Amino acid sequence: MEPSSSLSRAPAALASRMSTHVIVIGGGISGLATAAALARSGVRVTLLEGDGDLGGLGTTFPFRGGTLERFYHCILPTDRALVRWIHALGLGADLMWKRIRMGFTYRLKTYKMDGPLDLLRFSPLTFGERLRLGLMGLRARGSAADLSLDDVPVGDWARAQVGDRVFEVLWKPLLEAKIGDGYPGIPATWLANRLSREKNAGPEVKGCLQRGYRSLIDAFAADLRAHGATIRTNTRARAIERDGEGMAVALEDGTRETADAVVSTLPMLQFQTMTRGLNLGPEIADLKLDYQGVLSAVFLTRRALSPYYWMPVVDSGVTAQGLVEMSNLVPLERSDGLHVSYLMNYTHRNSALFHKTDAELFAMYRRDLETLFPDSGRDIEEQFLFRAPFVEPIWTLQYRSKRPPTRVLPGRLYLACTAQVYPDVNSWNSCCSVVDRMIPEMATDLGFSPAPSASA
Repeated sequence: MEPSSSLSRAPAALASRMSTHVIVIGGGISGLATAAALARSGVRVTLLEGDGDLGGLGTTFPFRGGTLERFYHCILPTDRALVRWIHALGLGADLMWKRIRMGFTYRLKTYKMDGPLDLLRFSPLTFGERLRLGLMGLRARGSAADLSLDDVPVGDWARAQVGDRVFEVLWKPLLEAKIGDGYPGIPATWLANRLSREKNAGPEVKGCLQRGYRSLIDAFAADLRAHGATIRTNTRARAIERDGEGMAVALEDGTRETADAVVSTLPMLQFQTMTRGLNLGPEIADLKLDYQGVLSAVFLTRRALSPYYWMPVVDSGVTAQGLVEMSNLVPLERSDGLHVSYLMNYTHRNSALFHKTDAELFAMYRRDLETLFPDSGRDIEEQFLFRAPFVEPIWTLQYRSKRPPTRVLPGRLYLACTAQVYPDVNSWNSCCSVVDRMIPEMATDLGFSPAPSASA
């Protein structure tokens, strides 16, 4: 963590080469990848982060001499853009892959969901319904690139694939859990891409970093300092403005930072607020995109709760929409030998649930644990609760044609945020992919040569 007054200064020889100055707003994965790519390319970079720590949704909290993630994360073998950064930052040896197990809890009974045979044994559905559900997953791999699905509501598509009863039993509660009441307006492209990314014909394999996301965030920060970047935390941007031929960022403390160009990696709603004075085109100013937030309750227990890494919970009379037992993926040494489980709810930042007190939420989630795993309460050693208001974009129909460009004002203002990951699933990998698309555009406009790690 760096205080706002702590600046990383470039060595004199390096600074003399850095004639172009770019301000990057936001210290999550998009901001870190953008700043690192630019700094490695010889651009002078100032990274501004409003909170006291870098990492965004990957930020951590201290626990018994180490750190744990506030929100659950994993890495998939197909996450090429993220894995490329992991290797570029020297963490390749820390990347661990593990076969994990998946479960599904329906009406308080948990079913193993590790593969096609488990799906065929899912007794709440008839055999014919199970076959249709399996075929839906197979078709999704070929449908992910189907442009016509951008016009089709996800509920209509899923219902047509599996029938009314399977939709009501399984897909409707899962969609409501992720998107809430707004799910009917989500394009089917989103679900097809999600199924294509998450599922494969073989065992489920997921990855993690041995020392957690904290090691990746710290590696980005160290790399930025080594390449002469300035990092300022506790520095919140209020507005993005023009400054002659360049740009400026007005800060909440009343000061201004000037640069040749600005990159914003903040959620779209915040970017639109900060750029009201720029009279940007309707493709930016008038874009309607809302976000689901998330509640994350982290429980540290002496015994494992479940053999499954990920277990959605449907129609079981509990508040939580699912449980992730992270200790089925990450080493127990990171949590001092305790098992780490996440109970979560995706919910809008304006919902009553999001604004319940910590005490109310802990009481609800502890009741959930007792309902799902009787007598588990006596094994709880520690508990933590975290909220994030802007997590999952609530896509709208035909969003492919609405997706904002990375090049907002060529040579002056750029955007790399979750509003641009569509049709890919929102993840750290897809955020890195957006940055990969933006950096060559910036290089052309600003006249620098991208470093290999920035454009590969």
